[in-house]
Amino acid sequence: MPAIELYHILFFLFGSIIGSFLNVVIWRIPRGESIVAPPSHCPSCNTHIAPYDNIPLFSWLILGGKCRHCKKGISSRYFIVEFITGLFTLLMILTYGLTPLFFVHLFLLYMLIAITFIDLDHYIIPNEFILVGLGLIFSAHVFKWLPITMIDGLYGALAYGGFLFVIGKVGSTILKKESMGFGDVKLGLVIGGLLGLKLSVLALFLSFLISALFTLVGVALFKMEAKGKIPFGPFMAGGALVVFLTRTVGGGNSILNWYFTTMF
Repeated sequence: MPAIELYHILFFLFGSIIGSFLNVVIWRIPRGESIVAPPSHCPSCNTHIAPYDNIPLFSWLILGGKCRHCKKGISSRYFIVEFITGLFTLLMILTYGLTPLFFVHLFLLYMLIAITFIDLDHYIIPNEFILVGLGLIFSAHVFKWLPITMIDGLYGALAYGGFLFVIGKVGSTILKKESMGFGDVKLGLVIGGLLGLKLSVLALFLSFLISALFTLVGVALFKMEAKGKIPFGPFMAGGALVVFLTRTVGGGNSILNWYFTTMF
């Protein structure tokens, strides 16, 4: 990974600005509200937030996480989303440089960040994201922005989405309740369509691995009930992120390279 230069910091700041917009998306999309109007306002007193109080990262810190007008607390999630979006943007530019793959994966990453928090709050993955994702897949393959063929993308979509569909059906039959939401299946189609077959299998494995680790840690340290409902979208996003950050520009992946070199 190359050393951090000034323009990399600009990408971090750009990412934090996108993160500020994602906060609006996360709040409004599940509620059926417009992401354009009305302008940003305090969730407690509904007072319009002035531009100087809406600077990503800095405004929340300067105001101490409170509204300037009503002094009610503003969730630290706003700061967290802005920070991680900036951080992941920085990591992506360091990994890919200014290549078509950087822009494709970055766009999907922004979608996954919004999906993660919406799924955590509402246990849904809105169809708006799926439609945008399918449009991204179509454009990326038509303009040859990906190091995979359209057929490989189709195999990846079917492998990822199809596996989750089967798991959901089997789980529902055994447990007598929904075990995998159809939104996860549709998101699997999007992720798989952009990664291709090999990396889709890796992303799928990583999502289940992260889910298992989270559950074990939650049960062991925080006494989390194993029977509680846990959204799978965030783990899919985590698996995809690991693949993004370990993928080479030529289409390979350092994790797979390590595995095949070590095992074979």
